Amino acid sequence: MHLSSRIRLFLSYSVDWTILILVALFAQLYLNQFQQFPEFDLTDTSIQFSIKEVQTVSNSLLVVVLVIPYLAIVVGNLLFNFRNWWDLHASLLGFYSASGSFVQFVRVTVGRPRPDFIARCIPAAGSANSPFFGLTNITICQSTDSAFIKDGMRSFFSGHAILSAAGLGFMSLYWAGKLHLFNRQAYTYKVWLVFSPLVLSIWVCLTRVADRRHHWNDVATGFIIGLLFTYIVYRQFYPPLGDPECNVPFPPRITMTEDEGTRHESISLRLPTRKPGWMRLGGSSRNAAPGAELESLGFLTTPFDSRLFLSQA
Repeated sequence: MHLSSRIRLFLSYSVDWTILILVALFAQLYLNQFQQFPEFDLTDTSIQFSIKEVQTVSNSLLVVVLVIPYLAIVVGNLLFNFRNWWDLHASLLGFYSASGSFVQFVRVTVGRPRPDFIARCIPAAGSANSPFFGLTNITICQSTDSAFIKDGMRSFFSGHAILSAAGLGFMSLYWAGKLHLFNRQAYTYKVWLVFSPLVLSIWVCLTRVADRRHHWNDVATGFIIGLLFTYIVYRQFYPPLGDPECNVPFPPRITMTEDEGTRHESISLRLPTRKPGWMRLGGSSRNAAPGAELESLGFLTTPFDSRLFLSQA
């Protein structure tokens, strides 16, 4: 594709990437000032657990977990379909959108105490709930680590749960489309490959409860919202998984043309095209089109989708 055409197409999506970056920066740099510190009950046994110093899935390990689907998407495109740069762009934009920062908005707004909050707070001797309302607040805390106490008020909902569900959930949807999971041909290896990221996400969620960092409903809510959000984002870039061309991303939002002197012609974006005439016919061999012909027509294949045939009108 002509360089100027690539630039124009890139600029058409620059707003999307800019919004993602600005939202992430705002969430990390400015949201802490809106942290809520609601009142709590000193006799509430659900927030009286001891502190587990070493987390099973630390923040650093969570980053690694989220990098796994990113690398899988990049490597998958480079190894299996390296010229389909549009597929790479759509998948990465969707992945980062699904792993957005809106979870931070909820956590600082709700301010629910973690299961180990009392141990973080270290209440002063003789502290008790207010005789009028039956609750108390952080003024009874003797801990001098304000950041530690602030983090103790971020239980709802679980950031680990929603981020792992969003990132790894997008990876599951991505590979389900590439492998044509619902093509009515039962392949066990496809099921295992597609659901492995979700199993890893569930494991991350369970560790948050076991480490006494979140209540079970914090984790469950985060996991469900993460899956819902990642599906909505996925459908912005790819068709339903039951579509015969579910492995092909939607085309770009603009059409590129080029003017070279007196010659006017459409520029081939070398993108996968979605044409009504193309469909998967299972084991049928009628009108089989070689891979070279498919590529010349703009339909790029993957090693998981090698049987593509041209249907007769």
